Amino acid sequence: MKKLALLILLGAVPVLAAPAPNGKPADNGSLTAVRSAEPPPEHPVTAAQVREILALTRTDTMRQQMLDGMLPSLREMMPYLPADVVADFRQSLAIADFQGAMVRSFQEHLSTEDAAEIIAFYKSPAGKHMIAVMPRVLDEGQQAGSDLGQQVMFEVIQRHRDEIDAAAKTYHEAHPQPQQPAH
Repeated sequence: MKKLALLILLGAVPVLAAPAPNGKPADNGSLTAVRSAEPPPEHPVTAAQVREILALTRTDTMRQQMLDGMLPSLREMMPYLPADVVADFRQSLAIADFQGAMVRSFQEHLSTEDAAEIIAFYKSPAGKHMIAVMPRVLDEGQQAGSDLGQQVMFEVIQRHRDEIDAAAKTYHEAHPQPQQPAH
């Protein structure tokens, strides 16, 4: 599931980083701002092209992996769920029209010409190589980002240790914890 989310995020980074048509940075606080910046293509990608892109990028197989990953998370969050609810969830997800949702999303942003070039790229040696290494690149990138984030957080906390300690003391004085009865 992490890989799918990262793959989607990786694909969105160039869109989110792109300036608005007026040359100013886009309001990336919402996807609506990104969507409204450009009208849908005149000749949107076809459903067949979307299916081919999903197959070439192996995104269609990641869907099942995502679904398989959701159930343990759901059970962990709500261990009390009755078995029939879990079964209904599994069955409902299995018949949900994920591909239709993907087609509609692609059609908002890609033309048939874009899709033809994307398909040609993914069929090329470079495209095939990218698909082969992308899971490893995403895993390594996620780990590097996590490590860097933790390092930065540690450094900032160290720089502000006295300020944080004073704020914690003030907070705990204003919000005393109730005494626990002795056993």
